[in-house]
Amino acid sequence: MVTHDLVLDLGLRREAPVTRPRAVGTFVVPLLVAALGGFAVGFAPQPAVLLGTALVVGTALLVRLEWAALAVVASAVFEDYLALVDPRATKVLAAVLLASWLVRRSRGPLRGATHPLAGARSPGRTAVLGAILVLVVVLLAATALHPNGPAGAAVLLRWAGFVVVLLVLVDAMRGPLAPRTVAGVYVLSCTAAAVCGMVAYLLGADRRVGGPIGDPNDLGFFLLAAIPLAIALRAGARRRWVHDLAVALMLAAVLGTLSRGALLGLGVAVLVALLTRQVTWRAVLALGVAGLTTVALALSLFPQLVEVSLDQKGVVADQNVSERLDLWESAGRMTLEAPVLGHGPGSFALEHRDHLGRLPDAVDHDLDVAHNTYLETSAEVGLLGLAAFLGLLGAGYLAARSGWRARRDRLAGGVGVALAGTAVAAVFVTEQYFLPLWLLCALGAALAREERP
Repeated sequence: MVTHDLVLDLGLRREAPVTRPRAVGTFVVPLLVAALGGFAVGFAPQPAVLLGTALVVGTALLVRLEWAALAVVASAVFEDYLALVDPRATKVLAAVLLASWLVRRSRGPLRGATHPLAGARSPGRTAVLGAILVLVVVLLAATALHPNGPAGAAVLLRWAGFVVVLLVLVDAMRGPLAPRTVAGVYVLSCTAAAVCGMVAYLLGADRRVGGPIGDPNDLGFFLLAAIPLAIALRAGARRRWVHDLAVALMLAAVLGTLSRGALLGLGVAVLVALLTRQVTWRAVLALGVAGLTTVALALSLFPQLVEVSLDQKGVVADQNVSERLDLWESAGRMTLEAPVLGHGPGSFALEHRDHLGRLPDAVDHDLDVAHNTYLETSAEVGLLGLAAFLGLLGAGYLAARSGWRARRDRLAGGVGVALAGTAVAAVFVTEQYFLPLWLLCALGAALAREERP
């Protein structure tokens, strides 16, 4: 009122604010959308609600790159659950992530000119991206030489999806997305997956802890990558007991998978952490006590269930070893037959029986993977492809190692430990078509030492 009176006393007059007529579409489009939505809900409620929810979620992920990236990371371990909704769900999420990145990138670089590290160079990140470039070239060359029809296209598409995820994650973690957030979401999703797997096991649905990703060996691989990250994140957390609980749950689930590869990888991870002085003997002792306590509780609370699981594992153990040796021999023969570019993506599932010295005994399940990441890679994309893939893993490890040595960044150290463990476990399982190795390489590149311009 005082200001208004002063204006009147001075003989000044306020001009009415200028208003612009709004476009007709501002009113008409929302009305049409609302009308169509209401008609759809009335005509077919359930599909309309699902479609509407999918559109809202998809739009949100499309306009927020960080959300799209975290959705891909969080959902990877729940692949089999998502397949119940739609078998293409994981591919759709990867496509949405790519589209979201393109939309965000169209507005400029993710790390602006005012960023304190704008223009900084990172040899570790450059090495990871260089290895990816070589791998892409080899994949395309191998596919051109041996297309392998729809099966080859499907496998190539899976390779392409993870290449895209790695590249987008590396770029996003240079800008708005903190590596610590990515690692935290991955640990959280793996903890939830561990709980789901153990609940299904205790209810008798599975004889080994598998849960949301079906194959217990694959679940063990996911959890193997998550445990070092959880321990690394614990150091800077306010509520450390939350991370302790997550590690305990994931460790229990790894033991429940009865995956020898995951257990061996866990041992290697502990050894690397000790050698690089990232953990103390006291911490290793605490981890061992947690594992022994878990085993003791399982034996005391569920003795019959554990006994059945161990008996069934023992029955098939010899057959599994025989099958894997045969599959490794087949992959080796395929590599020797086409050592440079292999037989093309998807070829192992199509041709490995033609290279077996003998057929495995009493096989009642599909043997479409080599149960060895490196041999299957060399069989399909040759020694050049294997060298590029190993180069990627090595570059990711060295990048993470550089971050640990330069800044004593515990997360960078944890990524290196996780990569060492998973690289060993990958000798016994086929994991190039799952997220952990790619995520760890992306985290390593993002956490690498940076040199100011």
